[in-house]
Parts: sequence; structure tokens; C-alpha cells
Amino acid sequence: MIIIPTEKRLDWRRPPLAVLGLLLLNLAVFGLYQSADSGKFERAYQLYSQHQFVDFEAAAYLDYRKQNGILQSDPELYRELSQIYDNEPAELASTIMLDLNFSAHLATQQAQWIPKQKRDDWQQYRPLVDQQIATLSSISLGLIPEQMSLVTLLSHQFLHGGIMHLLGNMVFLLICGFAVEAALGSLRFLLFYMISGVGAGLLFALLELWANRGGVPLVGASGAISGVMAMYLALFRLRRIEFFYWVLIFIGYFRAPALLILPIYLGKELLYWLGDDNANIAYMAHIGGFIGGAALVGLTLWQKPEAIDEDYLQEDQSIDPRRESLAAVLEQIEATQFASALKKLDAHQQQFGACQQLKFMRANLLQLSGGEAWLQACQEVLLSNGREPELARNQLRLWQRLDGEQRQLLDQQQRSQLALRWLAAELPDSAEAIALELIKAKSQTAMLSKLLGQLANFYRDCDNPRKQEFFEQALSAALARQ
Repeated sequence: MIIIPTEKRLDWRRPPLAVLGLLLLNLAVFGLYQSADSGKFERAYQLYSQHQFVDFEAAAYLDYRKQNGILQSDPELYRELSQIYDNEPAELASTIMLDLNFSAHLATQQAQWIPKQKRDDWQQYRPLVDQQIATLSSISLGLIPEQMSLVTLLSHQFLHGGIMHLLGNMVFLLICGFAVEAALGSLRFLLFYMISGVGAGLLFALLELWANRGGVPLVGASGAISGVMAMYLALFRLRRIEFFYWVLIFIGYFRAPALLILPIYLGKELLYWLGDDNANIAYMAHIGGFIGGAALVGLTLWQKPEAIDEDYLQEDQSIDPRRESLAAVLEQIEATQFASALKKLDAHQQQFGACQQLKFMRANLLQLSGGEAWLQACQEVLLSNGREPELARNQLRLWQRLDGEQRQLLDQQQRSQLALRWLAAELPDSAEAIALELIKAKSQTAMLSKLLGQLANFYRDCDNPRKQEFFEQALSAALARQ
């Protein structure tokens, strides 16, 4: 579920300098600093694997997690680790290496777990692995609750777990941040942003320590950005403002008193936190940011209301005809008037142009009637180029609706290109399925060779030697056929 306030339009006559500065700083940190993480981890992994430490550390690590309360506080994680250990102990290597507390624990248990003939080797080289891991950005500057400091309460806000994590946060910062900055001023906005991030980190850390998971690092700007979203709502208070929503297949706009949306945000994050123990998302950091942002604006309204630009908040901006046209399409879809929605969508695209999301929406509307028009719309979406993960996911949704004969709309090269986009969007199972079909058909297209090579590299990075070897052999056979 996505609900985003869209009451204000970006006005370059009042450039959001603080927001743009934060965007550039986050991008620079990721590109210039965090980009070195993969090399650091690879060097540590090679050293760890070369000395085969996992052969005896895997069993010790499982016992360590059990003895440290993980069995009681997180039984699903313990069960998952146990299953990995039973099937392939070596696959625990990455998890073991990233837990720096474990090697310190193991040093006190050497007689029990480390074979006598391996102890000198372990004592000499295992600290070098830890030293390399300790230089990773998430370890050195991420917020680890057990080692929390003022530095990491600030620095974790500028680190991200991947390019999509970064871009997602930056999009939300831009969408909500420019209006908040215009209302508060650049310096006050920047101060409130950082304080919200600190509040997010504190709540996350306290709850992680309480749950006996104090070694898990927090990275990302989402806590601070949650604070910005709460500031947006608190600034408009009970004014009815416009929101964009996306819930499952329902998309559109609505107007509501701003502050009524805040408990929806908080409740959503709380439900996710309670219902998804294994999620890789810091929901409580989001809640901490929400609370911090709302409290800061509330304090400003109480102590210094003149600091808020009420004229800007009350300013009625002109209606965007493109958005109004799209809203008319979405209104017809909500009313289940799909034929009318299709006509309005075609008129919208003729006037304003077609984006990938609208092409996908058109294919969905045409599916109701089926026929040649629907297949042509599917083909148009499937052949669209782009690196956006959402495009790849939409293409996969359409592909799954086609039967075997309809999938012949795409030739072998086009299917290989489609699979490559899915692999880039981290949809390996679907990419692999197409690769297996083309291997079975003994395809001679050069694009298949590229796909097989990318799959082999993907499974090498995932530390899955069986699949890596399979696709390397398939690649050799494909090259031999060309």
C-alpha cells in the first residue's frame, strides 16, 4: 500500500536546496564510498574459503545462535539456519563472516570447536577476515544497536543496502521534501530531517536490544524520510489535501484532512512489524521517524508558529491537466467502466504520450476482451526496453498470463532479452525458466549466450556452485552451436 501527499507541485522559483543537497550527498556516498563494499567482501570471502574455516565454524555458529537466545526470540531464523546447515553448511559462510561477535565468541571456545591441526591457521588468518569485514560501510558506519554512538546515529542515514533502496528513498524524499522545505525553510528542514533520522535510529536500536538482536546494522534514509512525510501532514494539519494511492490494483487520488492519514501510516508500519518477523525492513525506524517529524512540527507550531510559511501552505496551485486526464481514466476503472476507461486512456496517451505504466494499464484493460488487440498490447509491453525494475515486473505479470502458443509472439532472441531484464531486476527464477526452455530448444541466438553467462555470474555471486556450473556448461554448449 502506497499513500503519498501530492497537494503541492515543485516550483523551481523556490528551489529546494536542502533536498537537492541531501539527494546529491546520498548518491555520492553510495557511488564513491559504498561501491567499494563488494570488493572488500569478496577479499574476505576468498580468504575465509581458502582456509576452509566454514567446515568447523558452521556447527559452532549454529550452537552460538542457539545459546544466545535466538532459538527463543526468533525461532523461524534458527530453523532456517538449521535447514541450511543440514543441506549445505558452506552456504552459511556469508552469514558467519558478517557476525563479528561470533569470531570473538569462538576464540574463547577453541578447544571445543576448532580442530587442533587448524588452530594456528585460524588464529593467524581469521582476524584478517574480521578486519576486512569491519571496513564494510554497514559495519563501520551503520547503526549497530550494541555499538550505538552519535556518529552512527547520523551516518547510517546516508548509507543504503542497494541501488533500489537508495533510489526508492530519494524519490520519496523529493516528492515530500520540497514542500516541507518551502514551508519550514532550508536550515530548519535540514535540522528536523536529521533529528527525525536520529529518532528513528533510537527507536530501532532500543527495540532490537530488547529483542536480543543488537548486532543487526541499520542503514538507510527511510527513517528520516518518514519524518519528512509526518512533517508534511502536520504542517497541513486538518486541511483537506490531495493524496495519491496505490493499493493492490487500485490507483487514484483522494482528498482528506492531512492528519487523519498519519495514524494510517503508523498503523500500517506497526502491523507490518508485528506480522513479518523476518522482514529486511526496519518498520520501527519508520515509526520513530514519523513520531519525531510530527513532534518537531508540533513543537514549532506551539513555540514559534511564525517560522512556518502559512502563505505557501494556503497557496492554491493550478491544476495539472495531465494529472486530471489520468484521474478521469482511473475514475472509470474504479467504477468498473472498462470500455470507457480504455477510450479515455487512448485519448490521454494521444494528448500526453504513453509511458510504460500506461502501456501496462492498457494491456490490462484489453485483456478483458482478449483477441488480437490484447496480444498486440502485450507484445508492445514485452518488447519495451528499460532498466526500471517495475517495467520488468509488469512484463513478467503479462508473460505469466500468456499460454505457450501466445508466448511465441516473441522470438528466441527477444525472449532472451526479456530474461536478461528479469535477471537485472532480481527475478532469477523467471529468467532461469526462459533459459531452460531455450537450452532445451538448442537455440543458437547469441543473446542466449549472454543470458547464460549472466546467470552463471549471478549464481556465483549468490554462492550457488551447482547452478553456476550448470549454466557455465550450458554456455559452453551454446557457444559451440554458434
